[in-house]
Amino acid sequence: FFNLALALISPLAPHNQGEHDSVGRRRHTVISKNMAKLTVALLSVTALSYDAFIPSPSPRRWRWSPARPRSISLRAESNARELWKVEPVDHISDWTTDDSGSSGGKTYPNPLSLKEHVPSSWFVGLNDAVAAKVQINALETINDSCFLSEDNEITQEEEECEGADRGLSAEAFILAGPRYKIAFDPRVCKAAIVTCGGLCPGLNSVIREVVMCLRRQYGVTRTVGVPGGYRGFLHPETWRDLDEENVKNLHNEGGSVLGSSRGGHDTVAIVDSLVRQGVNLLFVVGGDGTVRGAEKIAQEVKKRKLSIAVAVIPKTIDNDVPLLDRTFGFETAVDEARVAINVANTEAEGFPHGLGVVKVMGRNSGFIAMHAALSSCVADLCLVPEVDFSLDGPGGIVDHLYERLVEHDKAVVVVAEGAGQRLMAEMGASTGDAVKDASGNVLLDDVGPWLSKQLKRRLDDRLKDSSPYGDGLTLKYIDPSYMVRGIPPNTADNLYCLKLAHNAAHGAMAGFSSFIVGSVNTRECYVPIELVANKRNVIDTSHQSLWEYVVFATGQPSFQTNDDKREAKDIITTASGGVVL
Repeated sequence: FFNLALALISPLAPHNQGEHDSVGRRRHTVISKNMAKLTVALLSVTALSYDAFIPSPSPRRWRWSPARPRSISLRAESNARELWKVEPVDHISDWTTDDSGSSGGKTYPNPLSLKEHVPSSWFVGLNDAVAAKVQINALETINDSCFLSEDNEITQEEEECEGADRGLSAEAFILAGPRYKIAFDPRVCKAAIVTCGGLCPGLNSVIREVVMCLRRQYGVTRTVGVPGGYRGFLHPETWRDLDEENVKNLHNEGGSVLGSSRGGHDTVAIVDSLVRQGVNLLFVVGGDGTVRGAEKIAQEVKKRKLSIAVAVIPKTIDNDVPLLDRTFGFETAVDEARVAINVANTEAEGFPHGLGVVKVMGRNSGFIAMHAALSSCVADLCLVPEVDFSLDGPGGIVDHLYERLVEHDKAVVVVAEGAGQRLMAEMGASTGDAVKDASGNVLLDDVGPWLSKQLKRRLDDRLKDSSPYGDGLTLKYIDPSYMVRGIPPNTADNLYCLKLAHNAAHGAMAGFSSFIVGSVNTRECYVPIELVANKRNVIDTSHQSLWEYVVFATGQPSFQTNDDKREAKDIITTASGGVVL
């Protein structure tokens, strides 16, 4: 209506008759623009009369609401009611026909779908889409006429919002970052940092950045390092003062300047020590066992109603902390594992029927093996703890490797340390005793040498018989193991360590406690410890993640027996291809 009025009035405005002729040309331009505005205004009024008056959720009366964007179907065949505005992409079926002349185009089965034991859920569905916006307004409801104010009061009439869900029933976590107000006085704050469990690239970077963030951004000048893991809390005389000077170069060093250990956790004694030493900010850096210990500390602090914030920065090269995109140190470990795979490939190419076998870390989760195998682009077989495999018979790994060796004269196998444990037990190669370390982890049988022996025994004679020169199998076994974790972090991990450490400091200073900080959908957030304690991130082999890339790219047997009946919407798959176990 404003444009309509402007278009009608502007040409009538008086002007100086003595102006230069160019004024007339400018006036003509203004009139043209206003006529365009008039056209837009009339079209808007016409559209408003037809589209803007829509029924409210309640049938009692009509109300006006701004016109909403029209839903765009992913494909013409989709009849499902869409709740998202999906940007369309051209598809040739939009303008082609099939053999009968019907629109829609001709279709063919994907050859990948014909592979044995491949779950149907590995393929993209008709209505699968990716949300463009991950960050949400937690006060927004499904019914977009109902919003909750900051004081949790409904802004519209009560009866209009009755029964409206708060949110889209989707999981969400508190966004990490600095708060406008904090819960502790920086002048009297005292922070403690402890590293537990196995070593990992980036431990020193996290220590450095916690100290730097607390000092430079909050003015906290008292930060101590607890040496030797959880047991170090029992000996406060060994605690080390940490300042900018003695942490400034830590990011260039591997390992942990504080040292580490497994076990030694005494919840009551640890909290007693924190109270006696006046610590009110505790930063715990560790993996799954460490997280379980931190949860107990946080519960004891809460039970005693102490003003102590407990923040966890999850660490594990295995990437087995659930819900998170990844853990720090993981990408560095993958880089180093890939170096070993490239060496194995070079060795395999150097001799007739060369086979390189590389064993990498991955006790219960095979993320290092999967990511390193894919990124190396030379792996012919990847074995992980999440997928059982067979040696012999149709669909076994021996026949698969034999075909690769005959066709390409070389092959590369990547195996995670936790793979094949059930098969080894069935073949009598395992002691069967569930021996555990101090962190509660079951000690595994060494799959690398065992697998190499089995492959040598089964392939050597077959290859000799097929070779005109009688060449058997030339096998080279490489075990980088600890070489992938006792090194400084790469660039990506170093940056990630900074973001995690700073956000842990922000959360603790804001008063949050009993949380882990991590990246979910590429955004750092705070996840309650209880959601990840006693759970594990494993490779999702039943839905679209990354495992199907391994099966398709290597051509290896799938070993899948049944589709996971859960729908993809009912699980949370991480960016690294994991799912919560």
